[in-house]
Amino acid sequence: MSELGARLRRAREANGISLAQAAADTRILLQSLQALEEGAFERLPGDVVARGFIRNYAQYLGLSPDEMIELYRRERGATDKIRIVPATNPPRTRMYVLPSFFAIFFITLALVGLAYVGLSALGRIGERATPPAGIAPSPTIVPPSPLPTPSPPPTTVNLVATPTPSPVVLTPAISPTPEPEATQSAPIVVEVRVPNVRGNENSWVRVQVDGSTVFEAIMRAGDQRTFTAQRRVFIRAGNPTDVEVTVNGLQQGPLGTVPGQPVNWSWPPN
Repeated sequence: MSELGARLRRAREANGISLAQAAADTRILLQSLQALEEGAFERLPGDVVARGFIRNYAQYLGLSPDEMIELYRRERGATDKIRIVPATNPPRTRMYVLPSFFAIFFITLALVGLAYVGLSALGRIGERATPPAGIAPSPTIVPPSPLPTPSPPPTTVNLVATPTPSPVVLTPAISPTPEPEATQSAPIVVEVRVPNVRGNENSWVRVQVDGSTVFEAIMRAGDQRTFTAQRRVFIRAGNPTDVEVTVNGLQQGPLGTVPGQPVNWSWPPN
């Protein structure tokens, strides 16, 4: 028979507390308390949840929580301690491509060649547009005849000015430089807290941010944690009615309605 279960049962009976009353006071399921007192640990949700139940139940019965946890470890076998891994964001590195000397040389040479061709084309167009200078004919004057015959009237030549077309100037088109896209900031800020209303609120909580576990421990009345994620936040709580969540400043309320029944919660919702 389990020594841990026997000590829990004796302490409860010594205080004159029924199993149903203990379940209502500790907000732990009646089946879970029966499993603890019978030593049937395989009927509990998990190792971390079982240790949370033992700690709360031992405090409720006036026993030493650490001593009861040690009995549980000896009976079930030692397990690894809970480690809280801080959330870290890898540093962002920017890649810069430096042009080589040969690339700069060939680009400069190409620009010089294009400028030479453009200036040569402009010079040829100006030469073709300028008309050659012509010699205007002078009017012919007929000398008077010695005979009394009338001389023909002088011939008048009308000169028409030809307009000179202005040279065409070619301007190379300059393509606009594309603006870099803005980097997306973290869109999800989740605040997990256990309210301090009765004074005995508590729950085991595990938090995963972007697929990595960043927090796993028992939160008590008044505890509060804040987590930041890029894509997704996943939370599992052993006592969901005592755990409240706020997402980007918006209250989401308790994670569940049944005390002592573990639930999973994620944001964005599935």
